[in-house]
Amino acid sequence: MAQTRKKPIPENQQVILKAIGNKIRELRKGKELSIEKFCMENKIPRISYSNLEAGKNFQMTTLLAIIEAHPDVKSLADFFKDI
Repeated sequence: MAQTRKKPIPENQQVILKAIGNKIRELRKGKELSIEKFCMENKIPRISYSNLEAGKNFQMTTLLAIIEAHPDVKSLADFFKDI
């Protein structure tokens, strides 16, 4: 059962979360992997990954693990440059 947030995420932050999720999805699809396969190969919890791709709130450690799984992304600045 999903919990309701005590404080809703402001719309401008939701836009950024969606952009991050879209970028993560593009990187995964560039490797031609399903969510399940990507998560298994990189030891990332599927639900955490799915939430991130969907533009939901996430833990920074999850994002860092995903970025590390993409060696072509050289840094956080590189990841965020088009967001």
